[in-house]
Order: sequence, then C-alpha cells, then structure tokens
Amino acid sequence: MADTDDGALKELRERFEYAHNEWQPIREEGAKDMRYIAGDPWDPKDRRAREEAKRPVLSLDELGQYVNQLVNDVRASKRAIRITATGNGANDALANARANLIRQIEYKSHAQMAYTTAFENAVQRGYGFLRVSATYAQRTVDKPTARSFDQELRIDPIVNPDLVTPDPDALRPDMSDQRYAFVREAWLHEDFKRNPLFRGATIKNFSGNNVFSEAGPLWLNDKKVWVAEAWAIESKPRTLVLLPHPTHPKDGEPQAVWRDTMTDADWRAEKGRVIREREVDAPYVCQKLTNGLEIFKTVDWPGEYIPIVACLGKVIWVDEGNGPKRKVLSLIRLARDPYMLYCYYRSCEAELVGMTPKFPYFAYEGQLTPAQLKNLQKSLHEPVAVVTVKPTVEGVPAGTVLSFPARQPYEPPIAGLEVGAEAARRAIQSAMGSGFLPTQAQRRNEKSGVALRQIETSAQKGSYHFIDHYEDALRHCGVVLNDLIPHYYDTARDIHVRKPDDTPIQLRINDPNTVDEESQQPIILTEGDYDVTISTGPSFESEREQASTFADTLIGARPEVFALIGDLVIKLKNLGPIGDEMAKRLETMLPAPVKQAKDGGQVLPPQVQQQLAQAQQMVEAAMAKVQELQRIIDTDAVKGERDVQLAQLKAHLELGLQQLKGEQALEQLREKGAIADRDREDSQAHELGMHAADAAQAVSQAERAAALRPMPGPAGAGL
Repeated sequence: MADTDDGALKELRERFEYAHNEWQPIREEGAKDMRYIAGDPWDPKDRRAREEAKRPVLSLDELGQYVNQLVNDVRASKRAIRITATGNGANDALANARANLIRQIEYKSHAQMAYTTAFENAVQRGYGFLRVSATYAQRTVDKPTARSFDQELRIDPIVNPDLVTPDPDALRPDMSDQRYAFVREAWLHEDFKRNPLFRGATIKNFSGNNVFSEAGPLWLNDKKVWVAEAWAIESKPRTLVLLPHPTHPKDGEPQAVWRDTMTDADWRAEKGRVIREREVDAPYVCQKLTNGLEIFKTVDWPGEYIPIVACLGKVIWVDEGNGPKRKVLSLIRLARDPYMLYCYYRSCEAELVGMTPKFPYFAYEGQLTPAQLKNLQKSLHEPVAVVTVKPTVEGVPAGTVLSFPARQPYEPPIAGLEVGAEAARRAIQSAMGSGFLPTQAQRRNEKSGVALRQIETSAQKGSYHFIDHYEDALRHCGVVLNDLIPHYYDTARDIHVRKPDDTPIQLRINDPNTVDEESQQPIILTEGDYDVTISTGPSFESEREQASTFADTLIGARPEVFALIGDLVIKLKNLGPIGDEMAKRLETMLPAPVKQAKDGGQVLPPQVQQQLAQAQQMVEAAMAKVQELQRIIDTDAVKGERDVQLAQLKAHLELGLQQLKGEQALEQLREKGAIADRDREDSQAHELGMHAADAAQAVSQAERAAALRPMPGPAGAGL
C-alpha cells in the first residue's frame, strides 16, 4: 500500500520546487544552446517574418565541428578507473581485483556510452548525468533474463539530462556533495494505471480539481503524471565500537564496528573487549518512489553516495544584483551571438546574390528578329562569331541609328560581407577556446604527424576545463562503484573480471578456502579501504603508432631482438588475417625461455641456469660412482661396516640432490622475470656450489674407503 504521509509529501514537494526553480534558468539556457547546435540560431519571429517575405534564412553549421572534435577526442582516449589500497586490510592484490571487477562492470554495461553521453550533454548544453544501479545477475544487457539471486552493478546513461534535478546547493562539478536529487519520468494517465510498479497506488483518478491543486503543475497535468525517484541523504543515531583486531589482538590495528551490525550473541562475546565506543549521527542514503501525491516505495540504499553522477561544463558565479548565482556554460554559450551574426551575414550575401538581374541585355523592341534573339541568348554560354541587330526600327525618326543592345552591369557587394562573415567565424572560435591565429607549424605548412598533433593539442587547450570536469565525473563514478562493491559482491561466488589488457578471467571471491593463482591469497572484496583515481592514456591508434615506431627503431639498432619480439611487431603493423598467420608462425620460433615467460613460467638468469646444470651433472656422476663402488665392495667379508658407511654416504648424496631439486622448484615458483638482485644470484650460486662440493667430497671419501679396504679373496685368505 502506498504511503500518503502529508508531512513527508509536503516536504518532498517543497524541496523539489526549490531545486526546480534554481535549475530552471540553467535549463532554459541549455535548451537555447541545443537550438543552436541543431542549426537554428534565428529568433522564431524573425525566421517567420523572413520566410513569409520569401527572404533567405540560412543556418550554416559553424558549431558542430568544434563540438565533435572535443567529444570525439574523449571517445578516442579512453579513461581507466584505478584503485589503490590505503589500509584496513587492503593490499595491492585486492585493489587489482576491484579494478578488474570495475572494468568488467564497464564492459558489460557499455559504460563508454554512458560516459560520452554525459560529456556530450555537458559540452552541448552545460550539464549531463549518468547513474549507477544494481540489478540481478544476467547474461548480457541485450538478454536481460536474470536467473540468479546475486546482484551486480551497472552504469547507465541518462540521455535526457532535463529529467534530473540535483541539489542546487551542491558546489562540486560532479555533484559528489549533493544532499538530495530527483530523477523524473512522465507517464500517461492510462499507462500509469496499467503499470505493475504502481499497482499499489491509492490515487488513480487524476481528473479531480482537488488532486491537481494538491500536486501542483510540476507533478500533474491533464495528460501526464510525473513519477520521481527522490534520493536523499538522511541520518540516524548509531553506536560505533572499537574492538581489538580479531586475529592479532596485540599487534593488529583495532577495528571500528557498528553495534547494530553485530548479533546479540556476538555482542555478548565482544562486549568485554570494547576499547572505546561513541554515538554517531550516521548518514545513509534513502530512495523514495513518488508521484507527489503518495510514496509507492521506500528503499535504503547501501552506499554512502547518491548514485547520480553529474558532469558540468564551465561553472561561474555571477552577481546580477541579488547575490552570486551559479551559471553553467556550455562550449557554445558565448559563441551563440557571433554564430547568429555569421548566419545573418551569409543570409544577406545570398539575398544580394539573388538580386542579380536575370536579363543581362536591354534592346529596343523590334531591334532583334527571333533568329537574332536566339543567337544572342546562345552567346551567353557558347562562343558566337557575330550577332547582328537592326540599326533602326519602325517608329524611330529617319536617320536615327539605335545603339547596340547593352549589358546591365551588376556586381553584388559581397566582399564586405565576406570580411564580416570571417570576423564572425573568428569570434566563434575565440568564444569556444579554439585559437584562430596560425601556429608556427601552420605557418611553415608542416604536414608531418607530429606537427599535426601539436596543432590539434594547441587547439584543445582552450577547452580542456570540460575534459577536467569529465574526469572528475568518472572519478566519482569509480568512488560510487568502489563504495558499493562490498554490499553487492558480498557472498562467495565465481565472477568474471577483465584485466587491463581486456582479457576476461574467472575469479572466486569471498571464499577464505580458495586462493587466487596469481596473487596466492583469497580475494575478499568486503575488506579494506581504497582510493580511486583516473588514468588517461593515448588513443588506441596513437598508442599502436608509437609502439610500432619504437619497435622499428629497436630492431634497426639491435636486429637480433627481432627473434624475441617478431610476433608482436607483426601484430603492431595491423596487417589483417595474413599478418595474424605470420605472427603465429613467428611465435612458434620463439626461444624456450621467452615461451616459458609468455606462458607464465619462471625464466632464470643464464648464469644460474648454467650452475644448476653443472651441479646436477656432478651429483648424477657422484651417484654413479657410489653405485659402482657398492658393486665392487658388496661382499660378505666387508659387508658389515662398509654397508653402514655406504648407507650414510648414499643418504647424504640423496639429501644434497633433494636440496638441489628443492632450489629448482623454489625458483620456478617465484615471480616472472629475472632474480630480484645480484646479491640473490650470488647467494644462490654459492649454495649450489656448496651442494656440488659436498657431493664431490662424498665421492672422494668413498673412493678412499674402497682403496683402504682389502679386496675379497679365497676363503681364509688374509688370516
């Protein structure tokens, strides 16, 4: 049943009305920006008057190229959300697992569409939004059938930013400090009644005057009813207790725990160990679904932030007499007037060109016969040798000779209009931060890739504040995701994550009994504190071009390196299926150590590999000599004492061999690459040398023992 608490609804409506009125001027300016982006800078009255008078009304696109350049640069240069461990049980392995999970959430949500939609709206009208939501696990976004009780996070675009009304008192460009926000959606009356989401609505008849007066025009009209998600950060009293570390009470850092998260049995067991406790007015996020007349659903959101992320354009504060007010400018806001002037110049130019006379010659009536008139018309577009005319016509006094047909000269004064239009174009570029003065590279007419990139970079500096706010929005989106991961990925289960090289892997999380193969520890996503940052890399094509150039330079200086990286060089050249086949064949020719490293194995330094092989050969030779000696002296006469000595010697050699094999196994389990430092190499070489020396000494002792003992002879000999 819906909640009709008059006090809560009145407060909710008043809050929305205040936020709506504060954002309305910003939205009106944004709507005007979108008209200009759509190629309609004319005032409706002026456009209508000129169209009725059959006068030109031109709207040439001079804004779209700059908007597209900025937006497409962001599309080409992907940003990555990075997670770093800060304490409370966090470490690099868990931080990497979170970053890989966020990358998978982005991939499955098509998050780049949400990111670029928010940024494009910020550039075009000054503000854009995206949101983080939770849904039950599903296969893909295109196949949303969910057959699981596990939930997962999503990043969703908000295509129409006018449906979002954030807290107008929030100051940050990503709205991370907002205390409330509204996300609205309009429903036709009949659709509202049929929707199962509002099945419990008490009020379904919106035709009464009392209903209209109670809700107000912001919530209801004669055709539609507005339904809003009302997000707010509320607070409630909670008790925070400080307990010793559960596994290391003496050395471990104490942990702060909310009292209401502990069961009564746990509290009784831990009550005597409490170090400190205090009462806290703890904030929490609450979501209410309402149409302004009743509240259909109330949900406590598990995170600390409202999951509505803003991306604002250029924010300035202007005092117009009533105190400073926030203005949010789009990229084209200050270019609207010069764009209007530009379109006016072009319209006047077209109008003047249209006034050029369409009859270029004047002639006296009857001066040209039909054949002569046809020949004169032909002369306007084809070479004609001669055009004859009559020197006199009927009605002209005798002896009067008429003048030749005269061309009417008319040159439209478009040169001045061209100068004015060019000045308006430069004003557009200046208003949008794109320098119209030529750079040094442009003056020299340089066409190299480096010069063109320098020109492009110089042009983008004037609008970089939009990219800076975009990265703020992405960082806050990462903060929201990182805050929600412990709440929605809190059970032991298998999930798919995505590594930085875009390789998908399966990961077991929150299972203390399962160790991750790479980090050699359980992946517990419910523990630790982390920071969120944004890393920006070059576009994919630029990165490939730089890597390919570096590889060419390296191979030119060191041709032997091609045997180690040949397959990668071919892949960088992007040669298609033939190139892929070439890379596969080169991969089969890689040296064994490189293959071992590529497959995840350990590559030892050449010095250590040689010492291991020599030590192995010495031990094997020693064991062969021991076996030979044992066959020589294995008789009844010397069996007693020598058996004991040989057994001890054999045990000693086997122990040395096992130690050597253990050293080899230990090295194979270490991290990829070479040994960490030179000291470690020397230490290992020394140990291997000692094992080999022990084996050689044992062999020498065995040989001396065999030489000192008498050889077996006939019965009774030597007595």
